[in-house]
Amino acid sequence: MPRPHAARRFAAALATVLSLTLGAGAVGTPAATAASAADDITLIRHTVPPVIDMTNRQYIWLEWELTGGALATVVIRNTRTGHTTTDLLGTPTNSSTFRLSWDTHDTEKGDVPNGDYTWTITATTLDGTPLGSQASGSFKLVRQPAAHDLNVNGAFDLLQRDSAGGLWRTDSTYLGGELDTDSHHRAFIGPGWQVYDRAEAVGNLGGSTVSDILTRDTSGTLWLHAGNGKGGFYGRIRIGTGWQVYNRITGGSDLTGDGRPDVLAVDKTGVLWLHPGTGNATSPFTARKKIGTGWGIYNDITAVGDITGGPAGDLLARDTSGVLWSHLSKGDGTFAPRTRVGGGWNTYSHLIAAGDVSKDGRPDLLAIRGNGDMSLYRGTGDWKTPLLSAQRVWSYNIGFGYSDAA
Repeated sequence: MPRPHAARRFAAALATVLSLTLGAGAVGTPAATAASAADDITLIRHTVPPVIDMTNRQYIWLEWELTGGALATVVIRNTRTGHTTTDLLGTPTNSSTFRLSWDTHDTEKGDVPNGDYTWTITATTLDGTPLGSQASGSFKLVRQPAAHDLNVNGAFDLLQRDSAGGLWRTDSTYLGGELDTDSHHRAFIGPGWQVYDRAEAVGNLGGSTVSDILTRDTSGTLWLHAGNGKGGFYGRIRIGTGWQVYNRITGGSDLTGDGRPDVLAVDKTGVLWLHPGTGNATSPFTARKKIGTGWGIYNDITAVGDITGGPAGDLLARDTSGVLWSHLSKGDGTFAPRTRVGGGWNTYSHLIAAGDVSKDGRPDLLAIRGNGDMSLYRGTGDWKTPLLSAQRVWSYNIGFGYSDAA
């Protein structure tokens, strides 16, 4: 069933008003008399669950049945941020059930975050007079954590570092089959990030329900920046040294099948190492495991998640001639023989495992060119052709002026 937008919901409510006003009688003659403002309108039932899981979806149908009322106003409010949506609803003739397709996307503010919400419904007459007392309730909005969702609103976030070392986060929206990373949704995280030569979004590596990032400074020290759920990070945690031996680092996928994200790294001799995740922020890895050689032929690797329908997260790797290869995970930290995805991928400066951008249950890939232009490649779940054709991303040139992206 297609999702109605706010304008369509208002049009439906207006049509209900006209139907009730003009009704089955002569034109201009009400078909039914509006209830008196003194009538006591009560809630008979509702379908708002105590916990709403919006993983892989963007809207949900909610219903309220009242003892009367021609129209109703439903207000849904996030108790932490105060963000509020208000919808005017009408009901079919001879019914007192108000139905709302609550869309977690807000055109101005982006997708709404996880957390606690309250709802209030107020029935009114046709002229807008409230009827009786309000009915209200609450629910919790949840989503599974994603590697690139830093403000827990279910949408992909792009991290970028400017030439002065400032770190920025750009939230995204996905509507009508298009990804939008409008700079209107860009926020400054903080200065001083020029001390790092590597930054990688790695999912909830520290065991929380919020995404984290790893950074490596120029001395080879590795740091964990735990996400605070509001688009930023808590203070960094020193979690390792000697990481200067690696020239490729990627993370965020569960490669071992234990439900925790892991990290892969290629050293300067071309050896591929697995750092299994523990879920512990202070010691996030067990001892590294050597799982391959010859990986020096690649100039980029991306732990993109399960794009091929296999038992665990997969790996995409681009060789120096621009050919992209997929390495299917076996679920034990190792990979099956590689499969050629396609050529021409050297036109991109960054390949980013974006998570499930399109909310269809499959991870996607974001590709960025040096001029800031972006393309989205949606995952298919088919190991033979793991990615669909490129889709343009409405980025509004947010790449200009930035030295790095993650």
